[in-house]
Amino acid sequence: MANSSWDNGGYGVPAKPGLPLWGKIALGCGVAFLVVLVTCVSGIAYVANKAKKDPDGFKNKVMGFALDKVRPDWDDFRAVVEQLRTAEGCRALYTANPGLAKTWATESEFVAAASKWQKDLAPTPDLTTDLMEHQGLHINHDFGGKVTVGWSPKSGHAVYVTFDRGRKPGDKGPRQVLELDVR
Repeated sequence: MANSSWDNGGYGVPAKPGLPLWGKIALGCGVAFLVVLVTCVSGIAYVANKAKKDPDGFKNKVMGFALDKVRPDWDDFRAVVEQLRTAEGCRALYTANPGLAKTWATESEFVAAASKWQKDLAPTPDLTTDLMEHQGLHINHDFGGKVTVGWSPKSGHAVYVTFDRGRKPGDKGPRQVLELDVR
């Protein structure tokens, strides 16, 4: 005798056609990975081709970009070195930067120490690619925000200044000097 119900108890139900959800996710991630990979390889090939065709032009572009990035740090460094060249500038520098008290307890100690350096401090030149490549310029940006700028001229004392933070595009005014080292 035949059952009059349309329910067959789940037997003989066809499986859903197409990919399961995990398959769709894996396929999407694979496509995204391929797009990123092709984009990166193409970008690297483009830059390598530019550098190979005109190495001097490429070097000048890269150095120009680097000069623009480090110019604010160099300008602040130059201002500190100019202050170190006179006793009045040293007093103003010590007063404006309490972090210097870690090394020199009093202003008079700082001015006395600076008087030994002042005659041998070389005037700081303009920032050029030659200065960056061959004349002892050192700029280090720490992850904590500190920036150390150092310059070792061919004659005279080397000066290293550590600032409290990097210069941001809209910043005005001087940065705090945390450490000063003249060798």
